[in-house]
Amino acid sequence: MKKQSEYQKKYDEKNMKAYTVKYNVEIYKLVENAIADSGTNRNKWTVTAILEKLERDGYLKRNDTPS
Repeated sequence: MKKQSEYQKKYDEKNMKAYTVKYNVEIYKLVENAIADSGTNRNKWTVTAILEKLERDGYLKRNDTPS
């Protein structure tokens, strides 16, 4: 298990980026309800929402979607 977490840490350092967002409490409540209704986790829901917006605004083509 330790080797797996070491691998994950190295992968994340190289390939992932985390940041915090701040928004109105009412928007937060709506987002939390949507996440709960979707049955998925917060990270996956948020990444999906971002990818959909990028695609809709022409920054990303469906075939270019990162993993």
